[in-house]
Amino acid sequence: MKMITMKDSQSNKKLSILHIVVSCVIILACSAWSERVIGAEVLTIKSNISTVQMGHSIQVTAHLELKPGVSLRNYLLLPYVNNRRWGSQERTDKNGNATFLLPLPNPGDEHIQVMGVKAEPHNWMGISDMDLLVVGNLMPTKGGVRSNEIDIKVLRRQMPKLPNDGHLYCIQYENWFGKSSWNTAEAVPLIGFYDSHNEDVIRQHILWFVDTGINSIMLDWSNHLWGDTSWNQRGEGARTIISNTTFFLGVLAKMRDEGIDVPKVILMSGLSNGPPATMNALNEELDWIYKNYILNPRFKGLFQIYDGKPLMIVLDTGIIGNKKGTTESAFRVPFFKETLALSKSKLDAFRAAQGPVNDTHFTIRFMSSQNQLTEHNQLGYWSWMDGQINPLVTYYNGKPEAITVTPSFFGAEGWTAHDAYGRLGGTTYIETFKDALKYRPRVIFLHQFNEFTGQSKGHGYGKNKDCFLDEYNVELSDDIEPVSLTAEGYRGDKGGWGFYYLNLTHALINIFRGDPKGTTILAVQAPKISRDYIKLKWSYIGVPPKSYSLSIDNIIVHKNLKKAKYEISAKDLTMGVHTLTIKANGVSTHYALSEKEFDVPTESSIPVSVSQSLYIKN
Repeated sequence: MKMITMKDSQSNKKLSILHIVVSCVIILACSAWSERVIGAEVLTIKSNISTVQMGHSIQVTAHLELKPGVSLRNYLLLPYVNNRRWGSQERTDKNGNATFLLPLPNPGDEHIQVMGVKAEPHNWMGISDMDLLVVGNLMPTKGGVRSNEIDIKVLRRQMPKLPNDGHLYCIQYENWFGKSSWNTAEAVPLIGFYDSHNEDVIRQHILWFVDTGINSIMLDWSNHLWGDTSWNQRGEGARTIISNTTFFLGVLAKMRDEGIDVPKVILMSGLSNGPPATMNALNEELDWIYKNYILNPRFKGLFQIYDGKPLMIVLDTGIIGNKKGTTESAFRVPFFKETLALSKSKLDAFRAAQGPVNDTHFTIRFMSSQNQLTEHNQLGYWSWMDGQINPLVTYYNGKPEAITVTPSFFGAEGWTAHDAYGRLGGTTYIETFKDALKYRPRVIFLHQFNEFTGQSKGHGYGKNKDCFLDEYNVELSDDIEPVSLTAEGYRGDKGGWGFYYLNLTHALINIFRGDPKGTTILAVQAPKISRDYIKLKWSYIGVPPKSYSLSIDNIIVHKNLKKAKYEISAKDLTMGVHTLTIKANGVSTHYALSEKEFDVPTESSIPVSVSQSLYIKN
């Protein structure tokens, strides 16, 4: 046993004091660390899968923890793929959660991270910094809350061959997007707000088109020759669209080189959809396109050949390109009269002074719109979009040549007029497509993939500035591109249609082509609820159902309805949310029409039914 001396006692005393000091430091440090962890901003993400095929999507869920008392709704989450912005911006819900549906177009290893930033009050986009919103930009080196990283492997796959059955399934496509293009978007694309000069954006769009069976793309050049007498007068807008188109064709050529059967391209110039240009300016433009695009060896084989030559479409609402045209017919559409910006006498005189279009290098087709009023189809004009549920067919040499189908449409007075048709749960798209099935024209225009802009509040057309064109809100808009199910739109919508309309397009094209499995597609309008009654209406396309069944909360209300509409008493339902289901009897489908992912048609048959929420007030 060791004996304790005076010296040892003093040493032990010093040691004890040191232990106390160190312990206090550790306790204080732990206390500070604990407080920092409890009060920290912690963002975590996870994915539903770790491997996905090229062009398909993953579902990423995010959870944000903040200091007590801080509102989660004050935060906006921004996803990044390989350190670059990609995907819709999303606000967290009241529990700090958000979901991203991220399409991944490039094979290889993808590293995904999400950054949270404080949102701006009363800003529907969440923030005003477009460098943070527009996809493709690098993640900032500092600022914001950073999540963990997750790794996803994207597998290259064999893409399907495009239809080659003598019909053009042509998507109307805009490629003029930039940082300032998104101020009035009715919804947020799943890709996020994009620039048309982004290769990943174009690649993802093309992969969707190939999967859907879209074999032709019409690029919109219609707004870039207004009032010009020469192609050399083209301004900044025209230079931008040329640059974006050249870039688009370059991406298309690269994908072709990968062995992908890419859609063919059609350009749509504009002669008159604003102040009319001269035929001389149009002919000079056609010559420039021929020399710079058609003869470019890099772009060989990318343009749509039609009747032996590349097809060129000319938008001409003032019907300048046809001597039989009359200004009176164009002026039946009020916003045509306003945008053409010339009086009747001056427009008639302008038409008379124009020479013919030069069709040496191109097959030329003219296009108008609202043909149900103008009757321009009787002069061979195709249509950008008609304003009635039965779109008009344009004939050529006595045969049906072109029709335009659409998920919704406006009439002569725009989206908010009484004769406009909203999306109506997909029924509008189905009803317009029935005429494509009936007449089977050579060209089916799918109106349209991506416009995402319109007139802002108080800046519409017309005397009262209340004629809204292009896009209005989620219901009153005609874009097909997949959009977020939860991100806010310009006019207050909380989310959009997801993949639904792209999947519906896929199913409609396959039905037109004679789906060998036999399938039925059903769409149901949102119920119209009054104090006493609930009015229901739906549409089908494909194999006719034998009857329909109606159930509410899994209780059958009627099991042998013969018509595609029904009316039930609202007094029989309790206040609150109910589930309404319409089922088509005696038929099946191979298309789930998912909102959350691109449908791959099922091998086995599945029931044809649609369920909707039904909210009954007291």
